[in-house]
Amino acid sequence: MLLDLRPKQSSLLILPHQKQTQLLVAIAHQAQSSPLIVIDCGRQYDPSVVARAAQGRVEIIDRIKTQRAFTCYEVVKLLERTPVGKGPIIILGFLSTFCDENVKFSARKFLLESSLCHFQRLSLSAGLVVSTCTPPASEDIYLFERLRSAASNILTVEPSSLPASQLRLF
Repeated sequence: MLLDLRPKQSSLLILPHQKQTQLLVAIAHQAQSSPLIVIDCGRQYDPSVVARAAQGRVEIIDRIKTQRAFTCYEVVKLLERTPVGKGPIIILGFLSTFCDENVKFSARKFLLESSLCHFQRLSLSAGLVVSTCTPPASEDIYLFERLRSAASNILTVEPSSLPASQLRLF
């Protein structure tokens, strides 16, 4: 359900941090049927979670090719080098690298637009899913809204809330 992979489309998955483990489990399940590329932008890919979800089956884990980016510049370089293949592409925590106060906002906007062009190219494969969470800074809301406007499909997962319970007097 979290991985809405549709050929020739890009999906945006707005996911709170508490739900990241569910996404990693979904990645392991997707790798059972096809190879895939995971680009980790926010240090969200935990191989131990994926290995547990794959029940330690090496043939499933080997179908997942991971790449990491720590800055918005590195994200664009990875996207440039990522080939359009037969398997889906999943980008984890995309906007986390764009919330860097050390990079001028105009440069981040330019790099985001460049990334969106690469998304169009990469979505021509078996599908593209980009995950992110709502950014905390008001300046970065522009980047978030621009990313939303470029997506073919948007899936928003709400954070879990604890069920309300009445306190007992005695």
